[in-house]
Amino acid sequence: MMMVTPNRTRLYVIPFGFIENDVALNILLHNQATLDDPHSPAQWHRVPSIGLLIYQPKLGWVLIDTGSHPDAMNGYWPEEARKMIPLVRTKEDTLEFRLAQLYLTPQDIDLLILTHLHLDHAGNLNLFSGTKAGQRVIVHKAEIKQALYDTFMAGNELVNGYMKPDFVGLEGIGFDPIDDSVKLSDDLELVWLPGHSAGTLGVLVKLENDGVVLYTSDAVNSSENLGPPITLSAVFYDTVAMKNSIRKVMWLQRQYDAKLIFGHDLKQYTQLRLSPNSFYD
Repeated sequence: MMMVTPNRTRLYVIPFGFIENDVALNILLHNQATLDDPHSPAQWHRVPSIGLLIYQPKLGWVLIDTGSHPDAMNGYWPEEARKMIPLVRTKEDTLEFRLAQLYLTPQDIDLLILTHLHLDHAGNLNLFSGTKAGQRVIVHKAEIKQALYDTFMAGNELVNGYMKPDFVGLEGIGFDPIDDSVKLSDDLELVWLPGHSAGTLGVLVKLENDGVVLYTSDAVNSSENLGPPITLSAVFYDTVAMKNSIRKVMWLQRQYDAKLIFGHDLKQYTQLRLSPNSFYD
């Protein structure tokens, strides 16, 4: 069978399984100890990992993020990462399987965009080696500069959320860095939302039936970060920029009456229309 090409812009939310970690990574100082409760315990929870697949009539198939490497928990990730942020997923939660459910392969993708280069968002870049999309991967210039600096200055393969083999030394992969927010078409825009990382990008999509959708990626992990008051995550490059980006997301939400899709929100995840069975259009 072949994928039936949509006749208008369509958005699929791609499930990549789940990540388990301390709640405090997503909500800074969560359950903080106090004088009255000096031994307030850490809390462990599970959050979803997602990407987007967008069909846009002029651009074709646009993939947003590639998830974690398929061998992340089999030795590809260092032990520290496997213990701090273990993945919980099935074979169905891999990028290749999710694309195949829609009768697509990496070769069918016309444009690949990485919202940032952290290990749970850029782990399958190697699949696009030599493909049309792989020859001009869109990423923010500040992101690629920071990721390369961090990984080449460190003695470890993993530093500050960046897994060096994910994006360094891959034959047939080229980057097409952008400097700021960019409109790719009348109904698809990349929004620079720095803070979580130097070049985190959000994705704003205007749909005929479902209105405006803004994927915040990890600029806003979940609705809890919106507050009030605004609460940061514990994984950040610049706290001031992160707070400003959260404010920008809130402004865009009001401006467009937009539906926000957060990077790692379990409560929202249970209500999302997930690929391959459903979509937004």
